[in-house]
Amino acid sequence: MKENQQLILIITIATLVRCIIAMSIGLGNDEVYYLTYAQHLQWNYFDHPPMVALLIRLTTFNLHFTNEIFVRLGAIALGAINTYLIYDICKGIKNKKAGIIASLLYTSSLYSSIIAGVFILPDSPQLFFWLISVYFLIQIVSGEANQKKLNYYLILFGLFSGLCIMSKIHGTFLWGGFGLYILSYKRDLLKNGYLYLAFLITLLLISPILIWNVENHFITYTYHSQRVTISRGINPSSFFREFFGGFFYNNPINYFLILISLIAVWKNKIDIEKPVKRLLLFLSLPLIIILLILSFFRDTLPHWSGPAFVTLLILASCYISDEIEKSKITFPIWRKSVYSSCILISVITVTGILTIDFYPGTIGSKDEISLGKKDFTLDMYDWNFFKTEFKKVRDKDLQSGLTKTTFILNNKWFPGAHIDNYIAQPLGLDFIALGKLEDIHTYAWLNSYREQLKTGDDAYFVTVSNSFSDPKELYQKSFKKINAPIVIKQFRNKKPTRNMLVYLLQDYTGE
Repeated sequence: MKENQQLILIITIATLVRCIIAMSIGLGNDEVYYLTYAQHLQWNYFDHPPMVALLIRLTTFNLHFTNEIFVRLGAIALGAINTYLIYDICKGIKNKKAGIIASLLYTSSLYSSIIAGVFILPDSPQLFFWLISVYFLIQIVSGEANQKKLNYYLILFGLFSGLCIMSKIHGTFLWGGFGLYILSYKRDLLKNGYLYLAFLITLLLISPILIWNVENHFITYTYHSQRVTISRGINPSSFFREFFGGFFYNNPINYFLILISLIAVWKNKIDIEKPVKRLLLFLSLPLIIILLILSFFRDTLPHWSGPAFVTLLILASCYISDEIEKSKITFPIWRKSVYSSCILISVITVTGILTIDFYPGTIGSKDEISLGKKDFTLDMYDWNFFKTEFKKVRDKDLQSGLTKTTFILNNKWFPGAHIDNYIAQPLGLDFIALGKLEDIHTYAWLNSYREQLKTGDDAYFVTVSNSFSDPKELYQKSFKKINAPIVIKQFRNKKPTRNMLVYLLQDYTGE
């Protein structure tokens, strides 16, 4: 089978599998929260730039179709395109065999194939624009382009790196890595006016982030700087999460292959142009190293370094291609490693879906009050059950005349976004997040576009045992009466997995 046919087969199978995953499990807590972004478009949001919201708007046909497959369709489509992009990059700097290896390693990475390739996150558009930017940077440093083409590539890099930053702020590392490369190896580029034009294009594209933050007192950075600013004290648990999370998210086999390829770079055993090798290292290693250092002092998340590891897969693919070519064995260890990587991601994927949908009970807390706490699978498990059960509770209250309220409250973005998307909106009810800014995030802005509570109104407060909040502690002064909760028990494979508690809060005081 020719390489082009192999690539089509890889993309087709991977895309079908991603579609099956997308339809098999509910939206995760981050995904359903980003769906709220799309409900009211802004130039920037409390947590991230706006590209993920635009992508959701596009694939849901302006929010007409908001079931899981349409919400995730942008991530799935970009995952297919990214597989071709990384193939094309490796084909250009090495050969088609390296391209096929890269497409397989990309597909076998939990980060690129599932986290950014199925789940709708800011990483989904970020990784797409990151790879396009890497493609144009390679054209710039390879020395093959004439002056006209070089200037053209610089402008395109400015455009796509700006769109990458508008997806996720980590896209700034593209300019950081390119800047380090220029200062170290290509200072003559500083005399090219198109470099500054490219930078200006990026600044213009990302200016909405600045404008929004000026209007909102730089709330994004005052909040998130607390998460990443170095402070006193070592946080070993965060470091181990960052280190081993990177090991797992990028597939342990891929991680090993990346380490081997870095050693090969150090020993000058990868046969590609030196400028390209240096560029790829500048685009990847600073992000990985900085996050590892920060993780000693502050909580970081392993997927933040995902684009850097994807960039290193390019080096690994070129190295493996050489090693396979040198080997006289029909089925060398390097080919086995690539195939094993694909098998491992398949096992992880199947295990994950089966755990989410069929694990008996919960892998989290078994205590009745906090049932399911720390069970990450519950984010994606059968929220439609609660919609049906909540409707029964409300219908009973309507029939008895106890209340006619249309309001549902929660005090946090999670589980608030799930309650909003899976209960309130399908039933035509009004959801409001009533809590501290650091707890409700973008709902602080979204609330103002929704129906407002008025003095004397009733409201339901809905919470779940795996993320329980007590309305008596939160809203003592806000409502004159807080009734005892109705507890709705959820089972998974006939074992208790989670409880939903429905409180009726009566007579809003306006406080």
